Amino acid sequence: MSFRRHGEGTCPPSPAPGRKAGGFCVVRRGAKGLSAQTAKGVGLWYDNGVMMLINLFCSLLAVLVTLGPVRALGLPRWGVVLAGVALVGLAQQTLAHRAFGASLLSPDALPLPLVALFLWGTAFLLSAGGLTVAWLGLRLCHVAVSGWWPLALGAAVGAFVVWMGVRTPPVREREVILPGLPAEAEGLRVAVLADIHVDRWRGRAWCERLVGRVNGARPDLILFTGDQADGPLALRRGDLEPLGGLRAPEGAFLITGNHEHYFETEAYLRFYEGLGIRVLDGRTATVRGLGLMGLPDRRSLTRLGDDALRLRGLREALPRGAFPVLLVHKPGIAPEADALGVGLQLSGHTHGGQVPGVALAIRHFNGGFVRGWYTLPRGMRLFVAPGSGVWLGFPYRLYPSEITVLTLRGGVAAGGAKKEKS
Repeated sequence: MSFRRHGEGTCPPSPAPGRKAGGFCVVRRGAKGLSAQTAKGVGLWYDNGVMMLINLFCSLLAVLVTLGPVRALGLPRWGVVLAGVALVGLAQQTLAHRAFGASLLSPDALPLPLVALFLWGTAFLLSAGGLTVAWLGLRLCHVAVSGWWPLALGAAVGAFVVWMGVRTPPVREREVILPGLPAEAEGLRVAVLADIHVDRWRGRAWCERLVGRVNGARPDLILFTGDQADGPLALRRGDLEPLGGLRAPEGAFLITGNHEHYFETEAYLRFYEGLGIRVLDGRTATVRGLGLMGLPDRRSLTRLGDDALRLRGLREALPRGAFPVLLVHKPGIAPEADALGVGLQLSGHTHGGQVPGVALAIRHFNGGFVRGWYTLPRGMRLFVAPGSGVWLGFPYRLYPSEITVLTLRGGVAAGGAKKEKS
């Protein structure tokens, strides 16, 4: 196995900014992570912007549910009012963050029971609100339906989508045919861990179960595709330590996602290296004929234009004859990777779309790639992992999480469709 970092004379010279003669230099702007003030600003932007809109929408749904099914239960007026106040209160996640000095980027200051209550409350209001619309439609058609129906079903759906998001993911075995795969990589088993998002809720015990399931699958190689943790390292260190127990003959490699750049990026990367996980940001490594390339995330919601230049430098740095495998958090750069002759791209970021409707927006902002296998025009295979965890800012799933174990096979791929059955 070989392992080298760019910017050390491994790439052709270029006068472009961020590169120096004799080598491709990956510019790691903000490598230390966002400052505390900037990270707080990102959290405030999300809480004050996106979440305020979601909270407002859920508050309106709370009023709709109160005036519909709750009032139909035959409660006294004061009971209806109290129920309405309670339902509107479930939608006030942003106000709770402000009261406890927390944010969705790091809700650790919020008591865990309140975190659970607000996460379930948002899911309940979204579900019960939609069911109330159906309930009202049935009432208009003179179909007698109890007001308990949308309330009970909404509560159950809310609990289910939260459970789907925070559960320990199962192992899913997948096989991929890669034309040109070196003989030494035939049958190689690769565990892909995408978006595990270890946080306060899914802490050390969850991480230990994850490691146990990965090791139980007996992979030859373990690859992380970004967004490993949320919150300051001081709060996550103990939660993440079980990752040092991962076992694979060819080792474990890691790249950053956008969430790595919200808190102490360099400190986190040193911590992962200390656990025995090799950081592949801006580096290449050769494993049994595979040329692994790690393209770092640029800590933004959309990739920057110079990603293609960095990718070209990584591609040119691979040893002759190595099969090019790209690890990059966001999948949108796949067309450029395909044009450069990359054989396999592994990405995450999308969480598999999480739930219908949201998946449409995710598709729009990620080049049309959401989850599963895609074949690009020049033959590159792209796998967008559904993710092994979920972010607490929106922890709801109907599309399940998984620990993906890929078995690599050489041969001729069955071509044709761009999106293939997952």
